[in-house]
Amino acid sequence: MEVLERVGKETMEFIVEETGMEVDKGSTGEGDQQTEEEQFEEVSFDRCFYIYGGPDQLEELEALSSHYALLFNRKKGKLNSDQKTYYDGKLKEIEQIFSLSTNADEDGPESDKGKKTESADTDTDAEMKKLCEYSVRKAAKMAAGFTTALGGLSPNEIMKRTTSRLETIHSEGVHRLSEMCCLAVSQLLVLGKSVISSANKSKNEDGENDVKIDWPEDAISKAKIIRWKAQSISVDMEKVSTSFATGISDVAEAYAAAMQSALADKQDDLPNQKSLQEKVKSISIHLNSDQTSAVSKLQDALRYLAYVVVCASMPSV
Repeated sequence: MEVLERVGKETMEFIVEETGMEVDKGSTGEGDQQTEEEQFEEVSFDRCFYIYGGPDQLEELEALSSHYALLFNRKKGKLNSDQKTYYDGKLKEIEQIFSLSTNADEDGPESDKGKKTESADTDTDAEMKKLCEYSVRKAAKMAAGFTTALGGLSPNEIMKRTTSRLETIHSEGVHRLSEMCCLAVSQLLVLGKSVISSANKSKNEDGENDVKIDWPEDAISKAKIIRWKAQSISVDMEKVSTSFATGISDVAEAYAAAMQSALADKQDDLPNQKSLQEKVKSISIHLNSDQTSAVSKLQDALRYLAYVVVCASMPSV
């Protein structure tokens, strides 16, 4: 039902964008404020993340982490004191590598590690890049030519058109960020399962979903490859968020120019411009918060792989 509601809303937004027609909201005054709050709630990151299946993938990663945490402790219980200290140290090092707030050793694609990273590419990598490029183009397209579209309109019509365009850009931005985040979580889940498969040497297990990756033997090297991928995704998320923020800014500038021109010819029955300025500020804050939420989900997914990676390098029980 939620998916159908979203599709219906996006269809109406497309009609508004292409034809300039306005749909009667059916409320004024306090009702407008309530409607605006409901719109932001409807396109919230958490709701879109749910629609794209993100929570299920995070739950699977969390279950994987819990299982391998138990396995880690079971394996460690059979080791001598020096070995226990060694693997505890490895776990802490991997956890630090998996923290996106720390500076990891990122030599880039020209390094040997970079070549190993390329060997770990999956179909999801290409899909992620396509989604990022599409989102950036979409943000630019939604803002392009808006100055011309406002030419010759009355102040009230300029206000309505701009409000509609801002809401459409906001909705699209949230959906694209949440879709990228879900795809990222899915990619980390695939990499985690690949590490497990490589360690178990069981090429027939989960064969149809098995990703052929030539992983290095060292756990730290595995962790750095996964971290580098997550960092790259984080950069793509920022790029998309910035693109939609720029689109909002461009629309706001087009509005200001059109309104200035319109006000020179008309001095009565003027709209409240402060309300639109507040909307621009509110949408910008929401988008920034959504990017933070997306990176936070990515960070959660990454940390869930720490026990998986360290266990893959430990001797069998």
